Amino acid sequence: MKSGFILVGAAMISLLHAETPAPPKAPAKIDPKKLEQLAQWSKANQAYQDGLAAFAKAKGDEAVAKFTEALKLIDGFTDAHFARGRTYFEMKKHEPAVEDFTRVIKDQPEAVDAYYYRGTALWNLNRLKEALADFDIVVSKQPRQINYRERRAALHQQMKQPALALADFDMMVALEPLQPSTLERRAEIHRLMGSNELANQDELWAKQLRDAGF
Repeated sequence: MKSGFILVGAAMISLLHAETPAPPKAPAKIDPKKLEQLAQWSKANQAYQDGLAAFAKAKGDEAVAKFTEALKLIDGFTDAHFARGRTYFEMKKHEPAVEDFTRVIKDQPEAVDAYYYRGTALWNLNRLKEALADFDIVVSKQPRQINYRERRAALHQQMKQPALALADFDMMVALEPLQPSTLERRAEIHRLMGSNELANQDELWAKQLRDAGF
């Protein structure tokens, strides 16, 4: 009998030891710098979101103020630089728009939209060669994007470079052959370059497409 009691007692002692909870771990130390950074980002993001809301309501000055507030908190907030640049662009304040888009490009060299809007802002500032350089980058990055080629073709026309404009229109027609307006614009270039027969062909093709409902 004693051996039985001894076994039961040992089992209960083992069970008690097994169920005894481990002492609580001391809470991990929180880095005050990380907390401060998180707080800064939270405030900056809220200002950014407020700026987007103001931009959507066409409240340009308010949007700029909010994006600027976000950037004072986090200078490297690339989305806020782009959003402020877009706001300046819509407000026709092209110099500060160029500055913001330039910062975006510095931080994110693959940001195609930043090149496009900077190029357009430079065009509005009559800085045509710089604008063309940006459009060249945009087209090289997205060669099948019709809008980018159309924009560059229009700039080539203004810069009296019809052969380069024609190259873009040729590609646009190849990508979207059923667009009458593109054919009509290419016809203008052909006629400007003295290729009246090619211009007539494009105009006839465009008319047939329009008659067909395109």
